[in-house]
Amino acid sequence: MLVVTTDHHYPSVAESGFLPYRYDNGDDYVSDGRYRIVDSDGRIGYATANNAVIIPPRFAFGFPFHNGLARVTNSGHLETVIGSDGEYHYWVSNSWYWIDKMGNRLGMEDETER
Repeated sequence: MLVVTTDHHYPSVAESGFLPYRYDNGDDYVSDGRYRIVDSDGRIGYATANNAVIIPPRFAFGFPFHNGLARVTNSGHLETVIGSDGEYHYWVSNSWYWIDKMGNRLGMEDETER
């Protein structure tokens, strides 16, 4: 389960003006050469470790890249982790799909809710 916080008070490090996605009490980790960024509307995109925006924010949520792929969705909502006093959340969607490191949608649909 991915756990995220909803505290969005952090400085911008990407020259584009996008903010790094907050994960585990800090900025997102670089994974497979990419890290997640977020725009002012909360959409997720991806940048390189050198802050070059490769995939502008356009997803409702996206997981980190692993082996050249990231699992993303254009819909869904946050659910609160039971017993976390509202501090931790996870994303729920029934329409996940995979993208490559350039943002191209792949044909591998994943319709499971997670």
